[in-house]
Parts: sequence; structure tokens; C-alpha cells
Amino acid sequence: MLHYAILIIPYIVLCVLVAYLGRRRKWGYWGYLWSSILFTPLLGILFVLAAEPPPKQRPPNHDPATHP
Repeated sequence: MLHYAILIIPYIVLCVLVAYLGRRRKWGYWGYLWSSILFTPLLGILFVLAAEPPPKQRPPNHDPATHP
């Protein structure tokens, strides 16, 4: 039984790491977590790298004339 834990725990940790890296991408944390669990963390990281980067957030326009 311990042999399975030695294999499963690092696998799950890698899946969570992939999900964390993809948390702001197209599928979000849960999408990349499930894809990593189903397809392996290696394919999961490839999915993250292939996804579009998160959009850059621009600061809101601050017009002193309309917002003192």
C-alpha cells in the first residue's frame, strides 16, 4: 500500500502545481487540475503553455475633469 502512496502523492502535487500555474489562464485552476489528473501533469503543463496568456489589465482612465 505504501508503494502506491509513493507514486500517487508526487503525482497529485505535480497536478496541483500545474493547476496553480494555469489559474489565470483560459480554463482556470480547476480545468487545469482535472486535465492534469486525467492526462498526466506533463500534458497539463503543455496545455498551460499553449493557452493564451492572461489579458493585461489596464488601469482605469482617470480623468480629473470628471472625477475630482
